[in-house]
Amino acid sequence: MEYVLAGRYRLVERLGEGGAGTVWHARDERLGRDVAVKQVRIPDHLDAASRAAFVEQAIHEARSAGRLRDPSIVMVHDVVLDQGLPWIIMDLATGRSLDKIIKESGPLPPHIVARIGLQVLSALEVAHAHGILHQDVKPANILLDADGTAMLTDFGVAAPVGGVGGGGSPGYMPPERLNGLPAGPPSDLFSLGASLYTAVEGRPPFHREMQAAVAAAVLLHDPPPPERAGRELGRLILDLLAKQPERRPQPREARERLTASVNTAPVAYRPRRRWKLPAALALAAVAVVGGVTYAFAVPGAGEQGRFADVPDACALLGDAQAKALLGGGKVDRQAPMPGECAWKVWKGSRAELSISVRLAVHGPQGGHDGPQVAALVFDNDRTAAAASDGTAFRKTTYKIRDLRGVGEAAFAQDSYETYQMGGDDSGQAWYRVALRDSNLTAEIVYNVHDVKGVDGRRQRVAEEAARQVTSSLRP
Repeated sequence: MEYVLAGRYRLVERLGEGGAGTVWHARDERLGRDVAVKQVRIPDHLDAASRAAFVEQAIHEARSAGRLRDPSIVMVHDVVLDQGLPWIIMDLATGRSLDKIIKESGPLPPHIVARIGLQVLSALEVAHAHGILHQDVKPANILLDADGTAMLTDFGVAAPVGGVGGGGSPGYMPPERLNGLPAGPPSDLFSLGASLYTAVEGRPPFHREMQAAVAAAVLLHDPPPPERAGRELGRLILDLLAKQPERRPQPREARERLTASVNTAPVAYRPRRRWKLPAALALAAVAVVGGVTYAFAVPGAGEQGRFADVPDACALLGDAQAKALLGGGKVDRQAPMPGECAWKVWKGSRAELSISVRLAVHGPQGGHDGPQVAALVFDNDRTAAAASDGTAFRKTTYKIRDLRGVGEAAFAQDSYETYQMGGDDSGQAWYRVALRDSNLTAEIVYNVHDVKGVDGRRQRVAEEAARQVTSSLRP
Protein backbone atom coordinates (compact mmCIF):
# COMPACT_ATOMS: atom_id res chain seq x y z
CA MET A 1 0.00 0.00 0.00
CA GLU A 2 1.36 3.39 -0.98
CA TYR A 3 1.88 5.97 1.75
CA VAL A 4 0.95 9.62 1.20
CA LEU A 5 2.88 11.92 3.50
CA ALA A 6 1.01 14.91 4.93
CA GLY A 7 -1.73 14.28 2.36
CA ARG A 8 0.57 15.45 -0.44
CA TYR A 9 3.80 13.50 -0.97
CA ARG A 10 3.32 9.94 -2.24
CA LEU A 11 6.33 7.77 -1.35
CA VAL A 12 7.60 5.88 -4.40
CA GLU A 13 10.77 4.08 -3.29
CA ARG A 14 13.46 4.10 -0.63
CA LEU A 15 16.67 5.75 -1.92
CA GLY A 16 18.98 5.29 1.03
CA GLU A 17 19.32 5.09 4.77
CA GLY A 18 21.85 6.38 7.28
CA GLY A 19 22.27 7.26 10.91
CA ALA A 20 20.27 10.50 10.58
CA GLY A 21 17.30 9.04 8.72
CA THR A 22 15.87 7.50 5.56
CA VAL A 23 15.58 9.22 2.17
CA TRP A 24 12.68 8.43 -0.18
CA HIS A 25 11.81 9.25 -3.75
CA ALA A 26 8.34 10.81 -3.58
CA ARG A 27 5.79 12.43 -5.85
CA ASP A 28 4.42 15.84 -4.92
CA GLU A 29 0.83 15.33 -6.06
CA ARG A 30 -0.10 18.97 -5.52
CA LEU A 31 2.55 20.35 -7.90
CA GLY A 32 3.02 17.23 -10.04
CA ARG A 33 6.79 16.90 -9.51
CA ASP A 34 9.25 14.38 -8.10
CA VAL A 35 11.03 15.24 -4.86
CA ALA A 36 13.30 13.64 -2.30
CA VAL A 37 11.88 13.26 1.20
CA LYS A 38 14.02 12.63 4.26
CA GLN A 39 12.44 10.94 7.25
CA VAL A 40 14.45 12.25 10.21
CA ARG A 41 15.35 9.57 12.73
CA ILE A 42 14.58 10.47 16.34
CA PRO A 43 16.83 8.79 18.93
CA ASP A 44 14.97 6.05 20.78
CA HIS A 45 16.27 6.97 24.24
CA LEU A 46 14.63 10.42 24.38
CA ASP A 47 11.80 11.08 26.82
CA ALA A 48 8.68 12.97 25.73
CA ALA A 49 10.06 16.44 26.48
CA SER A 50 13.42 15.73 24.81
CA ARG A 51 11.65 14.20 21.83
CA ALA A 52 9.54 17.32 21.37
CA ALA A 53 12.66 19.50 21.63
CA PHE A 54 14.45 17.33 19.06
CA VAL A 55 11.56 17.69 16.61
CA GLU A 56 11.46 21.46 17.09
CA GLN A 57 15.19 21.68 16.49
CA ALA A 58 14.97 19.55 13.33
CA ILE A 59 12.23 21.78 11.95
CA HIS A 60 14.18 24.94 12.79
CA GLU A 61 17.37 23.67 11.16
CA ALA A 62 15.58 22.45 8.03
CA ARG A 63 13.89 25.81 7.57
CA SER A 64 17.23 27.57 8.04
CA ALA A 65 18.76 25.30 5.39
CA GLY A 66 15.87 26.18 3.09
CA ARG A 67 17.25 29.73 2.83
CA LEU A 68 20.42 28.53 1.12
CA ARG A 69 20.71 29.13 -2.62
CA ASP A 70 23.66 27.91 -4.68
CA PRO A 71 23.99 25.72 -7.80
CA SER A 72 25.99 23.24 -5.69
CA ILE A 73 23.36 22.90 -2.96
CA VAL A 74 20.48 20.44 -3.16
CA MET A 75 17.64 22.77 -2.21
CA VAL A 76 15.43 22.18 0.84
CA HIS A 77 11.82 23.17 0.03
CA ASP A 78 9.81 22.39 3.12
CA VAL A 79 9.58 20.42 6.34
CA VAL A 80 6.36 18.76 7.42
CA LEU A 81 5.18 16.85 10.47
CA ASP A 82 3.46 13.53 9.96
CA GLN A 83 2.40 11.47 12.99
CA GLY A 84 4.76 13.56 15.10
CA LEU A 85 7.80 12.91 12.90
CA PRO A 86 9.65 15.56 10.87
CA TRP A 87 10.06 14.95 7.12
CA ILE A 88 12.30 17.21 5.03
CA ILE A 89 11.28 17.90 1.42
CA MET A 90 14.20 18.45 -0.99
CA ASP A 91 15.01 18.54 -4.69
CA LEU A 92 15.31 15.08 -6.20
CA ALA A 93 18.86 15.18 -7.55
CA THR A 94 19.57 12.96 -10.54
CA GLY A 95 23.24 12.43 -9.78
CA ARG A 96 24.96 9.44 -8.20
CA SER A 97 26.70 9.72 -4.85
CA LEU A 98 30.46 10.07 -4.85
CA ASP A 99 30.90 7.10 -2.51
CA LYS A 100 29.07 4.79 -4.95
CA ILE A 101 31.14 6.05 -7.85
CA ILE A 102 34.36 5.37 -5.92
CA LYS A 103 33.20 1.87 -4.95
CA GLU A 104 32.27 1.00 -8.53
CA SER A 105 35.01 2.79 -10.47
CA GLY A 106 37.84 3.37 -8.00
CA PRO A 107 39.82 6.59 -7.39
CA LEU A 108 39.12 9.67 -9.50
CA PRO A 109 41.75 11.75 -11.33
CA PRO A 110 43.16 14.65 -9.28
CA HIS A 111 41.83 17.38 -11.58
CA ILE A 112 38.32 15.93 -11.34
CA VAL A 113 38.59 15.73 -7.55
CA ALA A 114 39.79 19.35 -7.42
CA ARG A 115 36.79 20.42 -9.51
CA ILE A 116 34.45 18.59 -7.16
CA GLY A 117 36.18 20.30 -4.26
CA LEU A 118 35.58 23.73 -5.76
CA GLN A 119 31.87 23.11 -6.14
CA VAL A 120 31.41 21.68 -2.64
CA LEU A 121 33.47 24.56 -1.22
CA SER A 122 31.11 27.00 -2.93
CA ALA A 123 28.14 25.33 -1.23
CA LEU A 124 29.87 25.50 2.15
CA GLU A 125 30.78 29.16 1.76
CA VAL A 126 27.13 30.03 1.12
CA ALA A 127 26.03 28.04 4.16
CA HIS A 128 28.70 29.57 6.40
CA ALA A 129 27.72 33.06 5.26
CA HIS A 130 24.23 32.28 6.61
CA GLY A 131 25.66 31.04 9.91
CA ILE A 132 24.97 27.38 9.08
CA LEU A 133 27.33 24.42 9.28
CA HIS A 134 26.71 21.27 7.26
CA GLN A 135 28.32 18.92 9.83
CA ASP A 136 28.15 15.81 7.64
CA VAL A 137 30.25 16.47 4.54
CA LYS A 138 31.23 13.05 3.17
CA PRO A 139 31.24 11.26 -0.21
CA ALA A 140 27.76 9.82 0.41
CA ASN A 141 26.38 13.39 0.58
CA ILE A 142 28.13 14.61 -2.59
CA LEU A 143 26.19 13.91 -5.78
CA LEU A 144 27.67 13.98 -9.28
CA ASP A 145 25.59 14.56 -12.42
CA ALA A 146 26.51 12.96 -15.72
CA ASP A 147 28.32 16.16 -16.76
CA GLY A 148 30.48 16.07 -13.62
CA THR A 149 28.59 18.79 -11.72
CA ALA A 150 28.84 18.20 -7.97
CA MET A 151 26.10 19.04 -5.49
CA LEU A 152 26.12 18.85 -1.69
CA THR A 153 23.01 17.35 -0.16
CA ASP A 154 21.59 16.60 3.31
CA PHE A 155 21.56 20.19 4.57
CA GLY A 156 18.45 19.19 6.53
CA VAL A 157 20.69 18.13 9.45
CA ALA A 158 22.73 21.33 9.37
CA ALA A 159 23.41 23.24 12.59
CA PRO A 160 24.27 26.79 13.65
CA VAL A 161 27.91 27.86 13.78
CA GLY A 162 29.35 27.36 17.27
CA GLY A 163 27.10 24.42 18.07
CA VAL A 164 28.27 21.29 19.85
CA GLY A 165 27.34 17.78 18.93
CA GLY A 166 25.03 17.02 16.04
CA GLY A 167 25.22 14.27 13.44
CA GLY A 168 28.17 13.18 11.39
CA SER A 169 30.33 10.24 10.39
CA PRO A 170 33.41 9.58 12.58
CA GLY A 171 35.85 9.11 9.69
CA TYR A 172 34.94 12.53 8.31
CA MET A 173 34.31 14.32 11.61
CA PRO A 174 37.02 16.79 12.75
CA PRO A 175 38.89 16.31 16.04
CA GLU A 176 37.20 19.25 17.74
CA ARG A 177 33.75 17.70 17.26
CA LEU A 178 34.92 14.27 18.42
CA ASN A 179 36.17 16.02 21.56
CA GLY A 180 32.78 17.67 22.12
CA LEU A 181 34.03 21.18 21.36
CA PRO A 182 32.14 23.87 19.42
CA ALA A 183 32.24 23.53 15.64
CA GLY A 184 32.95 26.28 13.14
CA PRO A 185 33.51 26.68 9.37
CA PRO A 186 36.96 24.99 9.62
CA SER A 187 35.14 21.88 10.86
CA ASP A 188 33.32 21.53 7.53
CA LEU A 189 36.61 22.15 5.70
CA PHE A 190 38.21 19.22 7.55
CA SER A 191 35.33 17.01 6.35
CA LEU A 192 35.80 18.34 2.82
CA GLY A 193 39.50 17.43 2.98
CA ALA A 194 38.65 13.91 4.16
CA SER A 195 36.13 13.54 1.32
CA LEU A 196 38.65 14.71 -1.30
CA TYR A 197 41.23 12.29 0.12
CA THR A 198 38.75 9.43 -0.28
CA ALA A 199 37.90 10.48 -3.83
CA VAL A 200 41.50 10.69 -5.04
CA GLU A 201 42.89 7.71 -3.11
CA GLY A 202 39.90 5.40 -3.22
CA ARG A 203 39.94 4.90 0.55
CA PRO A 204 39.14 7.12 3.57
CA PRO A 205 42.09 8.82 5.27
CA PHE A 206 41.42 7.28 8.68
CA HIS A 207 40.03 3.90 7.70
CA ARG A 208 39.93 1.29 10.48
CA GLU A 209 37.75 -1.78 11.06
CA MET A 210 36.13 -0.52 14.28
CA GLN A 211 34.36 2.79 14.84
CA ALA A 212 36.28 3.48 18.03
CA ALA A 213 39.54 2.93 16.17
CA VAL A 214 38.42 5.37 13.45
CA ALA A 215 37.74 8.04 16.07
CA ALA A 216 41.12 7.37 17.67
CA ALA A 217 42.86 7.68 14.30
CA VAL A 218 41.22 11.07 13.65
CA LEU A 219 42.33 12.32 17.07
CA LEU A 220 45.80 10.82 17.29
CA HIS A 221 47.25 9.84 13.92
CA ASP A 222 48.28 11.37 10.60
CA PRO A 223 46.63 9.89 7.51
CA PRO A 224 48.97 8.15 5.04
CA PRO A 225 50.25 10.76 2.57
CA PRO A 226 48.07 10.67 -0.58
CA GLU A 227 49.87 8.91 -3.42
CA ARG A 228 47.59 9.75 -6.35
CA ALA A 229 46.76 13.40 -5.65
CA GLY A 230 49.82 15.12 -7.06
CA ARG A 231 51.86 17.72 -5.22
CA GLU A 232 49.43 20.65 -5.07
CA LEU A 233 46.24 18.78 -4.28
CA GLY A 234 48.05 16.43 -1.89
CA ARG A 235 49.41 19.33 0.14
CA LEU A 236 46.03 21.03 0.26
CA ILE A 237 44.26 17.88 1.42
CA LEU A 238 46.71 17.34 4.26
CA ASP A 239 46.47 21.00 5.25
CA LEU A 240 42.66 20.69 5.39
CA LEU A 241 43.12 17.66 7.66
CA ALA A 242 45.16 19.60 10.21
CA LYS A 243 44.20 18.65 13.77
CA GLN A 244 43.95 22.28 14.88
CA PRO A 245 41.11 24.26 13.20
CA GLU A 246 43.17 27.45 12.99
CA ARG A 247 45.83 25.67 10.91
CA ARG A 248 43.41 24.72 8.15
CA PRO A 249 43.35 26.95 5.05
CA GLN A 250 40.74 29.68 4.84
CA PRO A 251 38.10 29.21 2.09
CA ARG A 252 39.74 31.80 -0.16
CA GLU A 253 43.11 30.04 0.01
CA ALA A 254 41.49 26.63 -0.48
CA ARG A 255 39.66 27.94 -3.56
CA GLU A 256 42.85 29.31 -5.09
CA ARG A 257 44.73 26.07 -4.52
CA LEU A 258 41.89 23.91 -5.83
CA THR A 259 41.68 26.09 -8.94
CA ALA A 260 45.41 25.61 -9.49
CA SER A 261 45.03 21.86 -9.04
CA VAL A 262 42.35 21.67 -11.74
CA ASN A 263 44.87 22.81 -14.35
CA THR A 264 48.08 21.33 -12.93
CA ALA A 265 49.56 18.10 -14.26
CA PRO A 266 49.94 15.60 -11.41
CA VAL A 267 53.39 15.35 -9.81
CA ALA A 268 54.23 12.70 -7.23
CA TYR A 269 53.64 14.14 -3.79
CA ARG A 270 56.15 13.88 -0.96
CA PRO A 271 55.15 15.31 2.42
CA ARG A 272 57.24 18.24 3.63
CA ARG A 273 56.74 17.38 7.28
CA ARG A 274 55.06 14.99 9.63
CA TRP A 275 52.46 16.50 11.91
CA LYS A 276 52.99 16.63 15.59
CA LEU A 277 49.74 16.03 17.39
CA PRO A 278 48.67 19.27 19.13
CA ALA A 279 48.80 18.75 22.86
CA ALA A 280 45.32 20.08 23.61
CA LEU A 281 43.78 17.49 21.29
CA ALA A 282 46.09 14.59 22.01
CA LEU A 283 45.60 15.06 25.69
CA ALA A 284 41.84 14.91 25.59
CA ALA A 285 42.00 11.60 23.70
CA VAL A 286 38.33 11.06 24.39
CA ALA A 287 35.76 10.83 21.59
CA VAL A 288 31.99 10.75 21.84
CA VAL A 289 30.55 9.01 18.80
CA GLY A 290 26.90 8.12 18.50
CA GLY A 291 26.41 8.61 22.22
CA VAL A 292 29.25 6.22 23.13
CA THR A 293 32.42 7.48 24.81
CA TYR A 294 35.76 6.04 23.71
CA ALA A 295 38.98 6.71 25.61
CA PHE A 296 42.41 6.21 24.11
CA ALA A 297 45.73 5.99 25.93
CA VAL A 298 48.67 7.98 24.59
CA PRO A 299 52.17 7.04 25.73
CA GLY A 300 54.39 9.64 27.33
CA ALA A 301 56.89 10.27 30.04
CA GLY A 302 57.22 12.51 33.09
CA GLU A 303 55.74 13.11 36.52
CA GLN A 304 52.40 11.43 37.17
CA GLY A 305 50.98 14.01 39.54
CA ARG A 306 49.23 13.64 42.90
CA PHE A 307 46.54 11.23 41.68
CA ALA A 308 47.54 7.76 40.52
CA ASP A 309 43.93 6.60 40.12
CA VAL A 310 40.54 8.23 39.71
CA PRO A 311 39.09 8.96 43.18
CA ASP A 312 35.68 7.71 44.26
CA ALA A 313 33.41 10.53 43.06
CA CYS A 314 30.61 9.55 45.45
CA ALA A 315 32.92 9.89 48.46
CA LEU A 316 34.11 13.38 47.50
CA LEU A 317 30.73 15.02 48.07
CA GLY A 318 28.97 12.49 50.24
CA ASP A 319 25.30 11.66 50.61
CA ALA A 320 24.64 13.99 53.54
CA GLN A 321 26.23 17.01 51.87
CA ALA A 322 24.50 16.30 48.56
CA LYS A 323 21.15 15.96 50.34
CA ALA A 324 21.67 19.29 52.09
CA LEU A 325 22.60 21.02 48.84
CA LEU A 326 19.51 19.59 47.13
CA GLY A 327 17.24 20.86 49.88
CA GLY A 328 16.63 17.67 51.84
CA GLY A 329 14.08 14.99 51.14
CA LYS A 330 14.67 11.66 49.48
CA VAL A 331 17.82 11.60 47.33
CA ASP A 332 18.77 8.80 44.94
CA ARG A 333 22.51 8.24 44.41
CA GLN A 334 23.79 6.73 41.15
CA ALA A 335 27.33 5.86 40.03
CA PRO A 336 27.05 5.03 36.30
CA MET A 337 30.79 4.50 35.79
CA PRO A 338 34.13 4.99 37.60
CA GLY A 339 34.84 8.65 38.24
CA GLU A 340 31.16 9.66 38.13
CA CYS A 341 28.46 10.07 40.73
CA ALA A 342 25.04 11.73 40.69
CA TRP A 343 22.50 12.57 43.38
CA LYS A 344 18.93 13.04 42.14
CA VAL A 345 15.58 14.15 43.53
CA TRP A 346 12.81 12.57 41.49
CA LYS A 347 9.40 13.97 40.58
CA GLY A 348 7.52 11.16 38.91
CA SER A 349 9.76 9.78 36.14
CA ARG A 350 11.94 12.89 35.92
CA ALA A 351 14.90 13.99 38.02
CA GLU A 352 13.67 17.42 39.14
CA LEU A 353 16.98 18.28 40.85
CA SER A 354 20.39 16.69 40.45
CA ILE A 355 24.06 17.24 41.25
CA SER A 356 26.64 15.31 39.21
CA VAL A 357 30.39 14.96 39.79
CA ARG A 358 32.67 13.73 37.00
CA LEU A 359 36.43 13.20 37.39
CA ALA A 360 39.35 12.46 35.09
CA VAL A 361 42.98 11.73 36.03
CA HIS A 362 45.67 12.51 33.47
CA GLY A 363 49.05 10.82 33.14
CA PRO A 364 52.16 11.99 31.29
CA GLN A 365 51.67 12.35 27.54
CA GLY A 366 53.61 13.77 24.62
CA GLY A 367 56.50 15.09 26.71
CA HIS A 368 54.18 16.72 29.28
CA ASP A 369 53.85 15.56 32.87
CA GLY A 370 50.48 14.77 34.43
CA PRO A 371 49.73 18.23 35.88
CA GLN A 372 50.70 19.88 32.60
CA VAL A 373 48.35 17.55 30.75
CA ALA A 374 45.54 18.43 33.15
CA ALA A 375 46.27 22.15 32.70
CA LEU A 376 46.11 21.85 28.92
CA VAL A 377 42.85 19.90 29.04
CA PHE A 378 41.36 22.44 31.49
CA ASP A 379 42.50 25.40 29.38
CA ASN A 380 41.01 23.77 26.28
CA ASP A 381 37.71 23.32 28.12
CA ARG A 382 37.75 26.92 29.33
CA THR A 383 38.43 28.27 25.83
CA ALA A 384 35.57 26.26 24.38
CA ALA A 385 33.21 27.38 27.16
CA ALA A 386 34.17 31.03 26.69
CA ALA A 387 33.30 30.76 22.99
CA SER A 388 29.91 29.16 23.59
CA ASP A 389 27.98 31.98 25.29
CA GLY A 390 24.90 33.28 23.53
CA THR A 391 21.41 32.12 22.56
CA ALA A 392 20.69 29.39 20.03
CA PHE A 393 17.11 28.22 19.45
CA ARG A 394 15.64 27.75 22.99
CA LYS A 395 18.91 27.61 24.92
CA THR A 396 20.95 30.47 26.37
CA THR A 397 24.49 29.94 27.60
CA TYR A 398 26.00 32.66 29.79
CA LYS A 399 29.54 33.97 30.07
CA ILE A 400 32.04 32.04 32.17
CA ARG A 401 33.05 33.22 35.66
CA ASP A 402 36.48 32.43 37.08
CA LEU A 403 36.30 31.08 40.65
CA ARG A 404 38.86 31.52 43.42
CA GLY A 405 39.61 28.98 46.10
CA VAL A 406 38.34 26.02 44.08
CA GLY A 407 41.15 23.66 43.13
CA GLU A 408 44.19 25.20 41.47
CA ALA A 409 41.94 26.80 38.84
CA ALA A 410 38.19 26.77 38.23
CA PHE A 411 35.46 28.48 36.25
CA ALA A 412 31.66 28.38 36.31
CA GLN A 413 29.15 28.66 33.49
CA ASP A 414 25.34 28.63 33.54
CA SER A 415 22.85 27.79 30.82
CA TYR A 416 19.08 27.81 30.54
CA GLU A 417 16.69 26.19 28.05
CA THR A 418 12.96 26.81 27.78
CA TYR A 419 10.73 23.79 27.28
CA GLN A 420 8.98 25.29 24.26
CA MET A 421 9.09 28.23 21.90
CA GLY A 422 6.88 31.16 22.92
CA GLY A 423 4.17 31.15 25.57
CA ASP A 424 5.28 29.65 28.89
CA ASP A 425 8.93 30.50 29.47
CA SER A 426 9.59 27.79 32.07
CA GLY A 427 12.45 25.38 31.46
CA GLN A 428 15.55 23.88 33.01
CA ALA A 429 18.87 25.36 34.10
CA TRP A 430 22.38 23.95 34.39
CA TYR A 431 25.04 25.36 36.72
CA ARG A 432 28.43 23.93 35.81
CA VAL A 433 31.77 24.29 37.57
CA ALA A 434 34.97 22.94 35.98
CA LEU A 435 38.12 22.67 38.09
CA ARG A 436 41.72 21.47 37.94
CA ASP A 437 43.86 20.16 40.80
CA SER A 438 47.32 18.65 40.12
CA ASN A 439 46.75 16.02 37.39
CA LEU A 440 42.98 15.80 37.95
CA THR A 441 40.18 17.64 36.18
CA ALA A 442 36.56 17.61 37.33
CA GLU A 443 33.18 19.08 36.57
CA ILE A 444 30.24 19.56 38.91
CA VAL A 445 26.83 20.13 37.31
CA TYR A 446 23.71 21.25 39.20
CA ASN A 447 20.56 20.74 37.09
CA VAL A 448 17.16 22.24 38.03
CA HIS A 449 13.80 21.77 36.25
CA ASP A 450 10.66 23.93 36.18
CA VAL A 451 12.39 27.27 36.64
CA LYS A 452 12.17 30.62 34.83
CA GLY A 453 15.89 31.24 34.38
CA VAL A 454 19.17 31.17 36.29
CA ASP A 455 19.70 32.83 39.65
CA GLY A 456 22.49 33.58 42.12
CA ARG A 457 21.24 31.24 44.85
CA ARG A 458 21.52 28.19 42.64
CA GLN A 459 24.88 29.38 41.33
CA ARG A 460 26.11 29.25 44.92
CA VAL A 461 24.83 25.66 45.29
CA ALA A 462 27.03 24.50 42.42
CA GLU A 463 30.00 26.49 43.69
CA GLU A 464 29.62 25.10 47.22
CA ALA A 465 29.50 21.56 45.81
CA ALA A 466 32.74 22.28 43.94
CA ARG A 467 34.41 23.61 47.08
CA GLN A 468 33.38 20.48 48.97
CA VAL A 469 34.86 18.29 46.24
CA THR A 470 38.11 20.29 46.36
CA SER A 471 38.30 19.97 50.14
CA SER A 472 37.82 16.19 49.94
CA LEU A 473 40.51 15.88 47.28
CA ARG A 474 43.16 17.42 49.51
CA PRO A 475 44.56 15.51 52.51
